[in-house]
Amino acid sequence: MNQTASVTHEKDLRDAIEERKRIIFGELRERTHWFIRLRWFVPPGIVLGAVLADLLGFENLPIGSLAGTAVFIAVYNAVFYLIGRKKSRGIGQRGYIRNLTRWQFALDYVSIFLLIHFTGGIGSPLIFFLFFHIIFASILLPVPSSYGFATLVVFGMAAISVACHTGWLTPYSIAFRGRSLDFSGLPFHMAMILGFFVASVYITAFFTSSIMGMLRKRISNLVDLSENVRGLNEKMNALYAVIQAVGTVKKLDFVLKMVTSELCQVMGVLGISVKLLSPDGKFLHYVSAEGLVAGVFRSKVVEVAKSPLNRQIIEGKPYVTGKVNPGEMFQFGEDLAAANVESVLFVPLIAEEKVIGILGAYCKYQERFSPDEVEFFRQAAGLVAVAIENVRAYESIEKIMEERRWFMMRVAHNLRSPLAAVISILDVVRGGYQGPLNENQSEYLRRVDRRVHTMLTMINELLALAKSREERRKISFEPMDLSLLAGRIQRTFQDEARQKGLNLEILVGGEIPFVDGNPEMVEQVLENLVSNGIKYTPPGGKVRVEFSRGPKETVQIQIADTGIGIPQRDRQNLFKEFFRAENARMLEEHGTGLGLAMVKEVVDQLGGRITVESEEGLGTLFVIQLPKSGKTAKV
Repeated sequence: MNQTASVTHEKDLRDAIEERKRIIFGELRERTHWFIRLRWFVPPGIVLGAVLADLLGFENLPIGSLAGTAVFIAVYNAVFYLIGRKKSRGIGQRGYIRNLTRWQFALDYVSIFLLIHFTGGIGSPLIFFLFFHIIFASILLPVPSSYGFATLVVFGMAAISVACHTGWLTPYSIAFRGRSLDFSGLPFHMAMILGFFVASVYITAFFTSSIMGMLRKRISNLVDLSENVRGLNEKMNALYAVIQAVGTVKKLDFVLKMVTSELCQVMGVLGISVKLLSPDGKFLHYVSAEGLVAGVFRSKVVEVAKSPLNRQIIEGKPYVTGKVNPGEMFQFGEDLAAANVESVLFVPLIAEEKVIGILGAYCKYQERFSPDEVEFFRQAAGLVAVAIENVRAYESIEKIMEERRWFMMRVAHNLRSPLAAVISILDVVRGGYQGPLNENQSEYLRRVDRRVHTMLTMINELLALAKSREERRKISFEPMDLSLLAGRIQRTFQDEARQKGLNLEILVGGEIPFVDGNPEMVEQVLENLVSNGIKYTPPGGKVRVEFSRGPKETVQIQIADTGIGIPQRDRQNLFKEFFRAENARMLEEHGTGLGLAMVKEVVDQLGGRITVESEEGLGTLFVIQLPKSGKTAKV
């Protein structure tokens, strides 16, 4: 994340709002066009209705006037269709949609008033179709427009009734099987019908508008809830990233960079800072900052005694303000003002009930941080503190391990030379150069020689193990030909195997790929495993080493023997330092237990894996799989 995180967050929010607007406008436009499509059925419906009414016994129907009204509806609907088709190619606008809807309702009312007038005025059965338009207007238009159209209906019907009664309009008196439906000569009946009609129109408009108002409010609440859920999801993701860092990231700089970037983005603020308390508690060091404040606080130090604000936070109290006063409590108030910071939020970093620093957030808007955001930031600070303490603990362990390795190497180096001198002296004495030895003296010196050689072997393996761990950070790998290594293993152990009466087989299965590694390290691995196989296999047995292609782009090395095997209970500890299986200790008293630990270290360093299969008394199979390189070797 960079210093434009807050700008990016605002842009994403605007884009999301615009997307919702486009969806809403699209729905409104679709409903408006649905009326246009529905209206195509009205003209033929009018003609068909007139014919059907005539067949049912209605008399004096003005067929010509009704047909003319049908043509009028078809013409203005065609105009609306062409306008809607042209506008639908672009992005709909709220004004265009509402204006198109209003014009449709207005012309529809004119058409309905004409049809009502031509079919008996206030006594026309078509008067009930006006209620459908009142309902549609209340659904699609704002409340004022809904009541406006309701009023238009009332005035329209009142005007038709008055005009027919006073003779301004010629009433169309239709009849049904000889019974007239004309009320123009009955003013009381007209007034009663008109009164009930007016009440029904406004009641319909009121209830429909109220229901739509509640629906719109619910939709608005759902949109707000959706925004809240999205914000909570982003915050949960940020907290999850911090939790992941607790267990995986082992460098303090990386942890601080990650958490400040995540929090800066998810909160949409100008910046995030981390201050850590010095061991003596007198100073706060800015160790990380993200966003626009990164340049303001880089490498700065706060003297706690001179900062009442920071002392308050170190005591465990969060601090939030919606209007920064540069001269009140802030040591770098001028810098905050230059960065346009208006709101700040500080919470203590607490690990194991001890304050180790302060986490801060900065925003350019006043009154930016709500109680919910303060609580989220406090929880995030708790995780950040745990991550920092975890990294510090890891660094302390690494330092101890480094000192341990240094001590091990130092002691081993200092012991190897005296032991070599002791072995040389023993060789001189046992060789009779200092005089003849009796049988007891020879046996005693032989036992001393074995112990000294065992100690020297342990020292050499300790040095090799420490070297492999040291080279893990330094060594560079290169493609290596395992077929050449197979030949060296054959030459190294063939005489030892023959002297013990063992059958040693080294097999290379056809053309095998190169592997990326260090020849000396891989050879050391194989020497350890083959040496153990020979050591723990009785005379007449067999030791086999096979190189072949393995599964999933790997090269496989199998080292099998027919020796004493490994007890089931000892296998889980087989690759631990200084561990030896129980039957191995019984057969060979002296041993270091470092060989297999070094084997596992090297295989892991090469990016491979090692598995073991064994049955006590029948033998052991070690399988090593190493990732192949791009080159191949022909055998």
